[in-house]
Amino acid sequence: MANVYEIITERICKMVEEKGHLPWQRPWKQNEAFPCNIDRPETPYKGINFWILISQDRSSPYWLTSNQVKKFGGKVKSAEYKKATMIVFWKFLNDKSDESGKKTIPFLRYYYVYNADQIEGIEHKIPKTETENRPLDFNPLDAAEMVLDEMPMPRSMIEHGKNAAYYRPFNDKIGMPDKTDFVGVEEYYSTLFHELSHATGHESRCNRRDAFGVGFGRENYSKEELVAEISASFLCHMVGIEKTIDNSAAYLGTWLKRLKSDPKLLVTAASAAQKATDYILDA
Repeated sequence: MANVYEIITERICKMVEEKGHLPWQRPWKQNEAFPCNIDRPETPYKGINFWILISQDRSSPYWLTSNQVKKFGGKVKSAEYKKATMIVFWKFLNDKSDESGKKTIPFLRYYYVYNADQIEGIEHKIPKTETENRPLDFNPLDAAEMVLDEMPMPRSMIEHGKNAAYYRPFNDKIGMPDKTDFVGVEEYYSTLFHELSHATGHESRCNRRDAFGVGFGRENYSKEELVAEISASFLCHMVGIEKTIDNSAAYLGTWLKRLKSDPKLLVTAASAAQKATDYILDA
């Protein structure tokens, strides 16, 4: 097993040196639109509202007020009625004490919106998006499925139907787009292996200290991304997936550049990646 790890690590190092400048390609189809009001798709929400709406993990970029739901003849799904999302805006009022009449006073206001996927009866009003392209004809890979069936972590921690791929340590859950949203079967497993590798950092598993909660772009976060992608490369090789290694090299090259380091950092990260891989394989 150790020889396999060494061979793949050396191969990735070489590819990063030669091809690490290539742009990473997202392996799943995703709606490119930012969160926006359904009546103003050309004007995305900005500032804190952007982050509030992105964090909801909704499948549609389109949001509606209660009045818009009524206007379009729709109805909030019964299970979603109490799950509206609050967003804010500034309203500027004239300062009556200002004789010039030019001074204004800002007041923070708020209102609630629903995502289009919380509404029924408005399908004809929702603009078509990239996610509605012909889905992938997904045929599971037996070797990859065997890894998932036999790993110590429960498959129930994997939740599909999300608009991104991620691991959230606070609830120990993995979010994944639907299998049919990926550009290929191999890309699905490669992405899932990456997130599973992140999950091994949990304190109940490999306990990689400082792996989480340090903020995007920070040094520890960058190192954790290296560990997860190298581990995913190990797993892909073991189940016979080769076509994703170019994308892995481009991805790793991006993080190495962020760290302002050199490809030799991969060797250090590979040690932690080996432990993550062994954990997933229950080796």
